[in-house]
Amino acid sequence: MRKAKKAEQSPRTAWSSSEPLDATQVIKGIVAAIPAALAELGEENLAGGTSSGLLQAVRAAVIAEFRTRAQFVGRLCEIDALLHAQGASRAVADAMTEHLGQLQLRRVTDPDSPELFVVTEGQGENFEVLRPAYVDEATGKLALAGQLRRVDVAGNGANGTEGDR
Repeated sequence: MRKAKKAEQSPRTAWSSSEPLDATQVIKGIVAAIPAALAELGEENLAGGTSSGLLQAVRAAVIAEFRTRAQFVGRLCEIDALLHAQGASRAVADAMTEHLGQLQLRRVTDPDSPELFVVTEGQGENFEVLRPAYVDEATGKLALAGQLRRVDVAGNGANGTEGDR
């Protein structure tokens, strides 16, 4: 079963805009992180009069900004997977689907994309989704691998893709 849903875009943070990797949004996060990176370097590294200290601070801020988003995306995917496994209410499921859409995250519950899943147990020719997979469409990377169980019987209703755009 396939479900398609496109969420309305409403920016809440630098990363939850309709284009999470928009240069302006990324730069805002980096600029906010530079003072902390400069302070971490210390005055002795900056007093040399070269730009290498500043370059190092900017590099550290860029890495920290992308690491922060990756950690946030990973945790959000884990929370959604737990809600999905526990059979959250329709309102909660819809709210999470909308939030995932705003962050350009796609929840995949279709076992026909085996590269997104890890087979954890069972025997048989068919698959049942134990945990959805999550793809970060902004980067094209797998945010959280899903889990599949091998089963003998097809058509158990656990297959499909949610949150596609």
